[in-house]
Amino acid sequence: MSRNGAAALTVPAYLGAVRAIHGLTIPEMARALRVSTSVVRRWGRGSLVPPWGRVRRMTELWGGSAELLALGAALQRYSRDTGVSIDEAVRMVRSGRRNTPERGRRARPSDRRQLALWMLR
Repeated sequence: MSRNGAAALTVPAYLGAVRAIHGLTIPEMARALRVSTSVVRRWGRGSLVPPWGRVRRMTELWGGSAELLALGAALQRYSRDTGVSIDEAVRMVRSGRRNTPERGRRARPSDRRQLALWMLR
């Protein structure tokens, strides 16, 4: 996060910048990080957040601040878990607000298994 109001550096933004600057493909990034290509793709989409060790390894390979990227990853994880947008999560961190908005409870999923009624005859 910078003082000019920019959003946090998230893992998808970082990976996109690395690909643009260094001209790497997803398989090359996966090989360098010793993970599968599907994991790198999920990191790039934001559906999966890398652990601290991977974040540190990324910044060792391609530069940047591990702490800043870890903060972005933590905000991503918080955003995914609570349903709050990343921009709102950044505003919450900047304001020092400690309480989060209430998230509605999910309805209990119904049992979708089907009974084989033809066997009862």
